[in-house]
Amino acid sequence: MRIVTWNVLGLTGYPSEVSSSAIGTPGEAANRDHFAGVFAGLGADILALQEGVVHRTAQAIAKRCGRHLATFPSPQAWPGHVLSRFPVVESRTFSHAVDDDSLPPFSRTAGAALLQVSSTQQLWVVCVHLHPGDVTLRAREGKLLRERLEALLPDCNNAVVLGDFNSDVSESVHQHLRELSFVNAMATAGGGLQLTMDTAGIKPWKIDHIYLSPGLGETLTGAAVVRDTGFRTDVPRAPGVWDHSDHLPVRADLAWP
Repeated sequence: MRIVTWNVLGLTGYPSEVSSSAIGTPGEAANRDHFAGVFAGLGADILALQEGVVHRTAQAIAKRCGRHLATFPSPQAWPGHVLSRFPVVESRTFSHAVDDDSLPPFSRTAGAALLQVSSTQQLWVVCVHLHPGDVTLRAREGKLLRERLEALLPDCNNAVVLGDFNSDVSESVHQHLRELSFVNAMATAGGGLQLTMDTAGIKPWKIDHIYLSPGLGETLTGAAVVRDTGFRTDVPRAPGVWDHSDHLPVRADLAWP
């Protein structure tokens, strides 16, 4: 099984002022065709996306890829999606708007999809996109994420938590996952953590991660950050050159189920 997480920058490409002439804007046929091809090329059985698009657009791309789809709304403007080769049994949204002007936890997106991966095995896919700037809010989000996981795991102890954590692994959200014995795929089988924002014009960061529940961690056979042509560009960026996103996909391969 191959699992991939990727912040796709709203399917605009990066820089969008350059990419738009080639792939159009999200929802247009050229844009759908482009990203359907890119997603298929990742070879993922399960693909989790952050900074996604409206459900109708994601649905059209999922259909092109022959994938089931769960969408997690955003209280603001950054929905998440799970495209899966396996049927979706149910999905739960953790990101909700509030009745005042305050910034809610999971203001980007967070949710879980339960997948039927075989006749006897199910899997929780928990897709998260934590706040990029507010450390205190991220700590609250980490605590809430742990509470949600502790509620999910009694129903099915197979779980992957993945997405854009917008944080160093020293922050509390990662500590919560370690205390639950979740395994960081890149740290364990990918040669260590690597940059997941690493293209010309972008500050480098290691913020996109895949965490596996203890039993799944034992089946991990490899992990990598995808750095192929089209996903990143060396400095200096030549005129007319663009990337699929400002983030890089992270993948994990499992000998499971």
